Amino acid sequence: MIRMNEEDKALLAIDPGKDKCGLAVLNYRQTLLCKKIVGREELRSYINELINIYNIREIIIGDGTFSREIIQDIRELTDIAIELVDEAFTTMEAEKRYWQEKGGLWKRLFPVINWKPKRPLDDYVALILAERYLQEGQVDINGR
Repeated sequence: MIRMNEEDKALLAIDPGKDKCGLAVLNYRQTLLCKKIVGREELRSYINELINIYNIREIIIGDGTFSREIIQDIRELTDIAIELVDEAFTTMEAEKRYWQEKGGLWKRLFPVINWKPKRPLDDYVALILAERYLQEGQVDINGR
């Protein structure tokens, strides 16, 4: 991970889950800075680490089943603004993105066969949540 300059601003997106959470950090130009899946037991310490490394201005959380619990945990750590984002269809988008990034034959076969990836895609879902949030124009390029 690269430490950000003070003038750089970023947002942290979280795909909440019972046992694990997807995390993605993007700047306000939609550049991916970090993407990871962490266990719930390590979520708080990892969020603290990301806040210290990146200039996190907002935290975006998917509005799934475990979002309220995670919001409560985050509020105990920081006063950074938290925004709930609609999670509808993010898993399907994440599967599509995964196969597109895999490339080659997989990219061509995925739409036909509809194979499911063998790895969790929570990090891809977090990335999609962040991209949706930024594309909706809720913040400008400087994070205001």
